[in-house]
Amino acid sequence: MENKILELFLYNNRLKFNEIEKSLKTRSNKLSYHLKQLIKKGVITKKQDSYELSETAEHLIPYLSNKQAVLPIILVFIGNKNRAFLYRREKKPFKGLLSLPGGRLLINESIEQAAKRIMKEKFSAEISFKKINSISLEHVKKSNGTIHSFLLILVSAKANLSLTNIKKNKSKIIPSDYQLIKNPGLEVKMKTLVSPI
Repeated sequence: MENKILELFLYNNRLKFNEIEKSLKTRSNKLSYHLKQLIKKGVITKKQDSYELSETAEHLIPYLSNKQAVLPIILVFIGNKNRAFLYRREKKPFKGLLSLPGGRLLINESIEQAAKRIMKEKFSAEISFKKINSISLEHVKKSNGTIHSFLLILVSAKANLSLTNIKKNKSKIIPSDYQLIKNPGLEVKMKTLVSPI
C-alpha cells in the first residue's frame, strides 16, 4: 500500500486525503494508517490539508515502479591479461567463484570515487585510478529466465595487491569477468552531469 501511495507522487506534487483515497480505491482507515507510517518514516509530510513527498525522500522517485531496473556496478581491474586481483565471492549471484572487485555506484559518486570507495571499504586498499575501460550490459540467466541485469562499468587502477594467474583459474572465474579481463577495452570517456531542479 505504501508503494502505491508513493507512486501517486510521481505525477503530483501535493495530494489531499480524498484524492489519494479516490485514486487508490481504498478504505479511509487503512489509508490513514499507511499515511501515518510514511510520515513517521519521513517519506511524506502533511502541510495543512495536503500531503507531499519530503525533500529527503525525493531520491525515491526513480525507483517507484513495478519494473525492475538494471543495477550499475563498478568493476575494478588491477593487473594485466595474465594476472589480476581477484577475490572469492561470498554472496549470490556467482557465490564461490573468483571475481573482479566491484560494487554499486552510489548516488552523488563519480566513477573514480566509487572505485576508490569500493577498494577501500572491501579490501582496505588505496588505488590509483587510471581510466574507464568499458561499459557492458550483463543479463544473468537461470533456466526460468533473467534473474539480474547489471550495467558493468570496468575501470583500471593500480594498487600494490597480490595478483591471481588468470589462465590457471579460468574455470573458477565468473564468465563475464573473465571476458572483461581478457578484453578490457580502450578508454571510454564518460561525463558526470549535475542537473539542478
